[in-house]
Amino acid sequence: MAGADHSAVAALATALIAESRPIIRQYFRQSPDIQRKADETPVTIADKTVETALRAKIRLHFPDHSIIGEEHGQTDNASPYTWVIDPIDGTRAFSCGNPMFGTLIAVLYDGLPVIGVVDLPILDQVWLGIDGQPTTLNGEPIATAATRDLSQARLTTTSGHALGDDYPRFMALADQSMVTGYGGDCANYAHLASGWCDLVAESQLNAYDIMAVIPVIKGAGGVITQWDGQIITLDGYDGTALASATPILHDKALAILSA
Repeated sequence: MAGADHSAVAALATALIAESRPIIRQYFRQSPDIQRKADETPVTIADKTVETALRAKIRLHFPDHSIIGEEHGQTDNASPYTWVIDPIDGTRAFSCGNPMFGTLIAVLYDGLPVIGVVDLPILDQVWLGIDGQPTTLNGEPIATAATRDLSQARLTTTSGHALGDDYPRFMALADQSMVTGYGGDCANYAHLASGWCDLVAESQLNAYDIMAVIPVIKGAGGVITQWDGQIITLDGYDGTALASATPILHDKALAILSA
């Protein structure tokens, strides 16, 4: 990764929202049919159409790159670059007419996320994280909050139900935090990067749920790891994620989640 020039890849990652936004807006609040996948999660025609469009654009510009997508699986090539796509992170919100969902586009280099795009298309907000550069929101640099104490922390997660057996550990952290908010999906991580919340704790995730937010969090000054403190990589990911505004706050939250 050191010394690699990712500028051309980052330019395409940013430009891809011009492909995804019109499709999403075409179907948003139009009550598209909802189907159940094998894992019981919902999917709509918008999810599938967006991913198809993004894959086509990536293959056009970088035919040798690998691609992993939530809806259309994995395509392996010899390149060190791997794109990881979640066309609509928050399909439940999208299906209910709630604008708090987003498109996640990550680019990994040698297995580590170096570029991340979090686009909230209905709110016209896009966060961009590039390894070694400050994270931006609609082109303007942002930074996480300076919160260090759990008693002052604003904690978020998408839903208690989604935490499964990890819910008691999450609640132990919630009991020590000032505020706990639910809902938001990928927007929670983007909001943390902007300083609007301080902690995001989730589990039962897949790679496409989390890879894009890693460069966004890190480039804003935050920290993100698994609940055991290990870095999040494509290989061996355990499905947990803790994002924190500061390293000190992260250590305190980890002490509770890893107990």
